[in-house]
Amino acid sequence: MGRHEILDYFEHRRDGAWVCTKPFTLTTRRESIPIRPGMRFAYGMRVGGLDLAEYLEQLGSQFGS
Repeated sequence: MGRHEILDYFEHRRDGAWVCTKPFTLTTRRESIPIRPGMRFAYGMRVGGLDLAEYLEQLGSQFGS
């Protein structure tokens, strides 16, 4: 999966949170984490050492999502 394709698995909410819409496995340098629909990620919440909301926001800015 390309870096920006992760955006296809999330919806960005007005409150700034990102909510998973399709299941996938997030693989970081530390571990693999199953991400399930309905899981919410806000700034400061780290998953496998990654601030997932911040990462998604950066990708959205780069790839227009």
